[in-house]
Amino acid sequence: MDTEFIKYLSTLGLGGILAAFMFHFYRKDVERYTELWRGQSEQLIQVVKENTTAITSNAEITKALHKHITKE
Repeated sequence: MDTEFIKYLSTLGLGGILAAFMFHFYRKDVERYTELWRGQSEQLIQVVKENTTAITSNAEITKALHKHITKE
């Protein structure tokens, strides 16, 4: 650690040091959950793409079936 940083922390007192540690761990926690969310959002995007493909296919089949039924 940098000596200037340690001197700065010593001027903050106990409350300031506790706040600095809380902020540090909060930032690490936010970074970790941001990475987790990126993974989850990629999975959700894949599911949406697959659903879109299935819905498009079902719509085409439904249109073809409707044309076939109305011809008779």
